[in-house]
Parts: sequence; C-alpha cells; structure tokens
Amino acid sequence: MNDPQTFSGGVFHESIEGGRAGAEISIDTQSVVARLQDGQQFSLRFEKLELEIGGASGKMVFCRNDDRSLTIFSEAKGFLKTLEHSGGLLTNQKVDQVKKTSRSNRRKSRRSVLLGLAVIALLGWGIFELVVYGARTAVTALPISVDQQIGEFAMESMDLQGPILEDEVVTAAIKSMIDRLQPHTAIQGFQYKVTVVEADIMNAFALPGGYLVVYTGLIRKSDRPEQVAGVLAHEIAHVTKRHGLQRIGQTIGISGLAGLLAGDIGGLAVLAELLEFSTINKYSRDHETEADLEGVRMMLAAEIDPQGLAEFFEIMQHEQGGLPGALAWISTHPDHASRINDINKTLQASGKTSFKPFSVDWQDVVQRVSKQ
Repeated sequence: MNDPQTFSGGVFHESIEGGRAGAEISIDTQSVVARLQDGQQFSLRFEKLELEIGGASGKMVFCRNDDRSLTIFSEAKGFLKTLEHSGGLLTNQKVDQVKKTSRSNRRKSRRSVLLGLAVIALLGWGIFELVVYGARTAVTALPISVDQQIGEFAMESMDLQGPILEDEVVTAAIKSMIDRLQPHTAIQGFQYKVTVVEADIMNAFALPGGYLVVYTGLIRKSDRPEQVAGVLAHEIAHVTKRHGLQRIGQTIGISGLAGLLAGDIGGLAVLAELLEFSTINKYSRDHETEADLEGVRMMLAAEIDPQGLAEFFEIMQHEQGGLPGALAWISTHPDHASRINDINKTLQASGKTSFKPFSVDWQDVVQRVSKQ
C-alpha cells in the first residue's frame, strides 16, 4: 500500500506550548494523524470525528473530537476530498453534511445582507439622493440590525491578511478592555466581537455592527494596555457613530442600493471591497477626528488613561516618520501631532488625573504574540 498523502496544517491542544503548532497531516484508513516537528503526534479516529469548515478564508477544514479538546486543521488543496474517500461511508456522510452546512450558511448570510440592504433602500430612498450631505441623517434612522448584518457579511468575505490567533489569554486581555468601554458607548445594543489576527501590522479596525479586528503587530509595539485600549476606543467610536454605514451611503447611492436590492450578487462583492477599503484605509478626516474625541470621552468615563491613545499616535509617528509609503495614509487622516494635541487638550479640560489600571499581565500578552 502507498504511503498516505500528507498535507500542511496545524493542531490545537493544551499540551502544546501556546496551545497551537504547525503540523504535517496524513490520512489513513482509520484516522487523521498530525505530526509536529518535535515528533509529537496526535490522531483522531473517524468514528469520533467532528467536522467544520470555516476560518478567515472560509475554506479551513477543522477536525475535532467530541469534547473539542483536540483540533487538527488544514486548508490544503485536496484535504477534504482525501478525507471523504479514505474512511468509506463513515467519513463520506460526515463530509457531505459539513458541505451542506457550509453552503447553507453562505446562503443565509447572503439573504441577511440583502434583507439589510432592502431596509437601507426603503428607509433611505429619498434621503440618500443627497449623498454626502444626507448620509449621516439617513443612517441615524436605521436600526442597528442593519449595521450588524452588513458587518457579518463583510467579516466573512474579507481577507484579514493573516491567520486568526487562538490564544485565550490574549483574547481575554483585549476583551477586558472592551468590557470597560462598552457601558460608556454613545449607542447601546451593539455586541462587540473581537478577532486577533497574526500579522505584523500595527493597526486595528472595526466593521459596522461591532466586529473588531486587532493585529498582533499592534500588541507587540504597545508598551502598556492603555495604548491598545485607546485604539479600541477609537474603533468602537467608528461603530457607534456609524461611520461605515455613512461611507456606504455616500459612495454607492440610490442606484447602487437598488441594484443590490434587485439581487445583484456582483454588487455584494463591490460592497465587501468598499468596506475593506473603508476600514483598512480608514475614514475621512472628519470621521477620524470625531472617533478620536469620542474615544477619549469613553476612556475618561471608563477611567482609562486617554494618554494611551496619544502614545499610540506617537509610536505611529515614529514608525512612519519620513516614509513615502505613509503619505497616502496621512493624506486622509489628521496629522499625528494635531491628534495628540487634541487628546491632551481634552484630557486637561476634564481635570481628571487618576485612572484605574488594567489587571492584566501585559508583558505576558506581548510575549505570547511575539512567539507567533
């Protein structure tokens, strides 16, 4: 018998340092086997196998045991097909079911977005003809479920530029910051979902509805949690001020909404690209300034030191200073010095001098993302 075909992938298990490691995966007639570089081996027998398709790409195949203590995953070409045929009827049925579930989820997502866009078209039909001038007024009249539906679609469609970090300590640290800020947001009702992505990008962004993405590059460059909390406050402000929806209304207008409402799937792809450009390349100068000031307001209310946000801009200024590649970013943003000055003025006007620190081991968090 020929040696089983091998695929690149990885493993999640508590016995692995950091909880995760890359692995070489093979499939025999009875099980899925993952071998680490250090010789450690994990296996899942077909009869106890649970399957799921997802991840940032939507093509990652996750093989788990029933208590989810062990996960073997791969998105290598041919992995799912090989799995389907290796275990006979047992795996064939499981693969068929997970494919059906994946297709069903995609259809539901598209239907939800079309429904949300129908609401936008119906409620904003007369107002959006004003485009730039009417976008803010139109958005305030929409239910936040519209933001959530559009944000969910965009999150599933976007290339996050790296794998998702599965580290509970890091995720819990970020969540503790959101938990401090959430009670003080301008609009209640958003459910914030944070995703930490392994990429050397010193940034974070927010999608409509409360989907927050934080890159490990930002965490690595931050000296204290208040700096990351400041960025999160800024991004949450984009959500509560509904800047993403305003950008959509200003850009695609009535004709674009009408096309999406009519079932133009190509238009949905354009919407995803628009959101990706708006969030990663950021917003207008007015939106950025508004998000800065609203973020500082939330931080003061949550007793988090707003100097953290100013310090983040100082780090960005140092990282980007004199680089031609930064010019495009700066052209759509207030300059760092002005933003730092505005934050300091707001802090001085508040008269607040004492703040509550975060109860997290920040050095441990930074070390965890530095190992990736």
